[in-house]
Amino acid sequence: MKSHMMKGKPLGLKVLAVAFGTLALAACGEEQATYTAADEARAKEIGMERCLSSGASDALCECTAAKMKSMSKEDYSTWVTLLVAVDGATTAQEAAEKAGMSEAELTKVSNHLSIEGARVGMQCEQELAQ
Repeated sequence: MKSHMMKGKPLGLKVLAVAFGTLALAACGEEQATYTAADEARAKEIGMERCLSSGASDALCECTAAKMKSMSKEDYSTWVTLLVAVDGATTAQEAAEKAGMSEAELTKVSNHLSIEGARVGMQCEQELAQ
């Protein structure tokens, strides 16, 4: 059984907390966001870049990126739209401004999407360990 552990913590959780969780730095509240095919491709590219830079394997990052669509339609749409919108932001304040929301809103939704992303990553980690 392969282990995806890094410094005593499951790599999937680290990957998603660092990569996918923080990618989704904001949300549109209760309205469903819309996105283009180009936005979706860019969101996956950003997600892969951040995942790989966190030290995760190609296989774990590929699996996680592919399974992000298993989130609810609203969460996935929010993840794609806002990941692209806040790309390049270096602070929470800058990300909030780019997304057109308060830092409190950004934190609330980021936490929610981090949990959803962690669920996806754990599924991949389990699959890869078999």
